Amino acid sequence: MINKILAKFFSRNDQMRLTEIRDLFEIDNGAPCPLLLSADGIVRLIFYGNAINGQRFKQRDVLNDIGIIELRFTSCSFQSFSPPNDEALNGHPYYNIGLSSCGFFEVLNSDLIKKIESYNRFHQRNNPNSYRNSHHYVITFKETVFECVADDFELFQYDESVYSRGVKSLHELYGVKL
Repeated sequence: MINKILAKFFSRNDQMRLTEIRDLFEIDNGAPCPLLLSADGIVRLIFYGNAINGQRFKQRDVLNDIGIIELRFTSCSFQSFSPPNDEALNGHPYYNIGLSSCGFFEVLNSDLIKKIESYNRFHQRNNPNSYRNSHHYVITFKETVFECVADDFELFQYDESVYSRGVKSLHELYGVKL
């Protein structure tokens, strides 16, 4: 009897599931204008958060509007910046486990991490534990979905434009002083 209970417990825990990461920031659900920068395992995702005083934008001036969020992902082994948009999100494979628009999520027991692990099994020095600390993150924007597999992330907020922060981040990634 106890083995059946344990089997049910472990089978449920091995299933892929989605958890929303809340209360860190709020994505502008009108025009977040996400910008993705990547260099050798370091990924920076820059976008607008929701405007102050509840103001919503249908269009942004990426040169002048301020109030951005920057997420820095470390030891990133995979990234994707692609469809669907918010109107077709129900076509995304994670929609049935809770993926929703303008949110930040982590996929637990990720099929993507398992797939990446399987690619590396042919390497002569493959370490089966190399993805033990990896997390599968998903961020849904109005027009795109960002996914990555990374060890961790840091959150920064700035009162500057996406353009300004993007230029600075690009220089930081390559060690170039402005």
